Amino acid sequence: MSLLYQAPSTSHDEATKLLASGVHTDVIAGLISIGLNESDRIWAQNTCLKYLVSETESVAAAAVTALGHIARRHSELDREVVLPALESVQQKFPALEGVATDTLDDIETFT
Repeated sequence: MSLLYQAPSTSHDEATKLLASGVHTDVIAGLISIGLNESDRIWAQNTCLKYLVSETESVAAAAVTALGHIARRHSELDREVVLPALESVQQKFPALEGVATDTLDDIETFT
């Protein structure tokens, strides 16, 4: 297995196009870029919440990770919405417990 590094820095418009593609690898790249770069915190949070309910575990995992990045970068998240959503994704995908725990730690530390 070989790993390919891709810089996650894309513009808002490029990230939106990646999400719209429907291709899982593109959606994941778009979500991570949003978490790391998007200046509109509310849009970023709501976009991640939308993908948190994905039927694809890797897409949901990227949305969880991006929420952690948003918390760290913006020092703010809507906890009343995000925390129950993270709990729900952990129930749906138990394998994401570690990723969700990391994001919850970021939320606790930075918000």
